[in-house]
Amino acid sequence: MRKFSLAFLFFTVSIFAQENKIDLDIQKQIEDYNSAFATAFVENNKDFILKRYNDQSVLMPEHNRERVGKNLIADFYEQWLNQAKVTSYQKKIVELQDFDNYVLEIGNFDENLHIKDLKSYTYSGKYMVLWKKEDKNKITTIAAEIWGANSYFDDRFIPDVDDKMVPQTKAYTSSDKLISEVIERNSSIKNLVKNRQGAEHAKMFMPDAMYLTYYSPILSGEKEITAYFTEHEKPGTLSIDKISIQTSGVIVTNKAIIEFGFYSVDWSNGDKSANVKGKSINVWKRNNSGELMIFRQMVNHD
Repeated sequence: MRKFSLAFLFFTVSIFAQENKIDLDIQKQIEDYNSAFATAFVENNKDFILKRYNDQSVLMPEHNRERVGKNLIADFYEQWLNQAKVTSYQKKIVELQDFDNYVLEIGNFDENLHIKDLKSYTYSGKYMVLWKKEDKNKITTIAAEIWGANSYFDDRFIPDVDDKMVPQTKAYTSSDKLISEVIERNSSIKNLVKNRQGAEHAKMFMPDAMYLTYYSPILSGEKEITAYFTEHEKPGTLSIDKISIQTSGVIVTNKAIIEFGFYSVDWSNGDKSANVKGKSINVWKRNNSGELMIFRQMVNHD
């Protein structure tokens, strides 16, 4: 997988100015928060770390279950910082998307940490943060957050956070026609995955989509996303024996539909088999034909 080129980063900046029209004050608020969070993370300042979460906030850590609410989020960071000494942390914003009442932040991170009796480790990856706005000029709380590594890694080098306090994620039910439409689109994706139709799966994304998947750098645009799914979901000896893709929550903004999802996949390949569970943040928009398409998506494993 290739990483972002310098040309793409310049293109992203032009998107800010021409189409996305991110308020520069909002951008500075997020940059200032990221800098202050990095300091708090290194200094084990849990009061600041939890400052922007509330009882509706959704946290989706890599290799752990979805956590909803400030108490469960606090427990995650308590366990993380009890096990690891974070020596440095940095976020680099790649893109900000303004949905009027929310802002979606996408970027890359590097976390240098050390767990007792193990060598120091650099945990590098990408992330999404959905910010709620108090008004058009001020961000307030983190509505949702997800992150994941850019490549496969030995998770002995990151804290082993216990999820025993965390309830199982439940499916979101609604009679709303729009929500039903999202669920129907997920049903189509489920069938494509099960039938190993990767090239068709890629067509569920908008041409200018971004896909942030597990153990891979950010994939951007039709060419990269199609190449990924064509290879990842190609026909062969691997069989998808059972698959579930469900919705755990939905936020309807003025410009997009933001869905929180979770999945379970049973697969087999010869004498090997396993179950994989995970979660996602999916941003849906309509194309010119009125179909709901994936505009931004991030996925990680539990």
